[in-house]
Amino acid sequence: MNIWNTDVIATQLARDEIGQHQKTKYYIGSFYLQVVGTVLPMFLLGLSYSISLFNFVSYVVTLAAFHLGALKIFRACAFHKKASVLDTLVVVGLPICIKIQLGYWSVYVLLTFVFQVIQVSVYAWVIYGFISMPIIVWLQFYFLERAVNKNYV
Repeated sequence: MNIWNTDVIATQLARDEIGQHQKTKYYIGSFYLQVVGTVLPMFLLGLSYSISLFNFVSYVVTLAAFHLGALKIFRACAFHKKASVLDTLVVVGLPICIKIQLGYWSVYVLLTFVFQVIQVSVYAWVIYGFISMPIIVWLQFYFLERAVNKNYV
């Protein structure tokens, strides 16, 4: 199971070289990585869940980004007529999620240090929590679409 090289995975998927069992592993990996990797550091290191109205708005924006992104990937897969959209979202999504999570955790640790040094208000974490999830979702679909258009030819 390749969990890093998006181009190789997208090519394998377009050639129908990945079996259903392996696709299931990619799906499980993506699901747990997104949930645990994004929410856990906020609870362990930050205060971004202290104001629920901001969280609610962030989730709504995130859902909109997810919905529009999924439709975009569906159109790209339908245009190229290679791998299915679900296979693409699940299998190509895992290495993309890993890369995005590495960036997310790096930024989070850096901000934790910076925020402690300059002693910012608790609202800085609220703002960070508000903007990070929609950006993560948008990045995921951006990189998915790029992989489809590059490798599903």
